Amino acid sequence: MYNYFNRLPGQFSTNDGTIDFYLRIRTLIDKKTVALDLGGGRGDWYNSKTNIKLRKSIQFLKKDIKQLIAVDVDPAVLKNKTSHKNLLIKNGIIPLKDNSIDLIICDWVFEHIENTQKFYLEINRVLKKNGSICSRTPHKYNYFSIISNLLEGSSLKGWILKKAQPGRKKYFKSFYNLNTKNKIKNTFFNYSNNIFIFIPDPAYYFNSKFIFLFFRFIHIILPGFFSGILMSFSKKIK
Repeated sequence: MYNYFNRLPGQFSTNDGTIDFYLRIRTLIDKKTVALDLGGGRGDWYNSKTNIKLRKSIQFLKKDIKQLIAVDVDPAVLKNKTSHKNLLIKNGIIPLKDNSIDLIICDWVFEHIENTQKFYLEINRVLKKNGSICSRTPHKYNYFSIISNLLEGSSLKGWILKKAQPGRKKYFKSFYNLNTKNKIKNTFFNYSNNIFIFIPDPAYYFNSKFIFLFFRFIHIILPGFFSGILMSFSKKIK
């Protein structure tokens, strides 16, 4: 597999979005934290042979908090080995008590939310006051989001995703209803929101050095929202 950063110590980029996101999450947790990995899926990143050891160690929170609960609409979550407990979401309901969670991780989840109000109500129900929601998601006007929207429902999109993410078992429809700064702020209106655009290295380059360098150039010259992702850290204040 082509990796532009193999020549660097640790073989990771200075623009590694996973390392940046989970390092920031680590500033919000301690041994008393009960966290929810919303949309945790199978936890394929943990078993991936291409995911470097350092990135895995930063993303693996299980040993550093009181409890990590993975939930998803996909039954594959029941096989997730990165959490202490795994649960299924049914009819949009998270099977947890009110005000039972200190921190919620939504990693590549917001883009799949169709009904933002229903999603907010359920998130707000399980999260304690002063608890945090940590999200990483494509910007609505990111070039990948635009292409994804245009191809939604077509066989071509499925083919491209299989080529870009070989080995992935299932793909979920994207709506991009919660993928701008204003939409996140307006949805989580009773939260203190810290939202910024992060410009990562290209994620989909089909193991081609030429495609990688082309998209990396695009990331440099175009506006942040067109190549960036949104990272949001929202604290419940009411």
